[in-house]
Amino acid sequence: MSAFRYVVLVFGLNITLWADFSIDAFRSKLLTSAVSMYFESKGYGKVENATVDTVKKTLHFTLMPEGETQKLIIDIGNYSVKKIDGEEKLVLQNIKTNRIWLTKIFSDHMSEGIRVPMGPTTKGAGALLLDF
Repeated sequence: MSAFRYVVLVFGLNITLWADFSIDAFRSKLLTSAVSMYFESKGYGKVENATVDTVKKTLHFTLMPEGETQKLIIDIGNYSVKKIDGEEKLVLQNIKTNRIWLTKIFSDHMSEGIRVPMGPTTKGAGALLLDF
């Protein structure tokens, strides 16, 4: 038995889970970066406490809106990466917030979702990195 396999058996490590965790952590950071850069560059506010579920393809974060005193809680029920007009975009859909009126606007007028440019963060590999 190889020494590596022995270490895995003795310590109860599961290489597959470790590899998935590393990829999952990378995907989470990539998504958080893209969303943070988008909302902050548009002047919407500062993204905080982002959590990503790359299996269910959901995203949850808090936004401190520019010029406001109360945080906005945002739940993205689905995200995907699509090539639109030759550029990869992170498409955020099924958006719910802690403000009923805003959730209604998203529901009524944004069925195509919010299109967040992936830009240089993925260099054309967004679909490969995020759509496993």
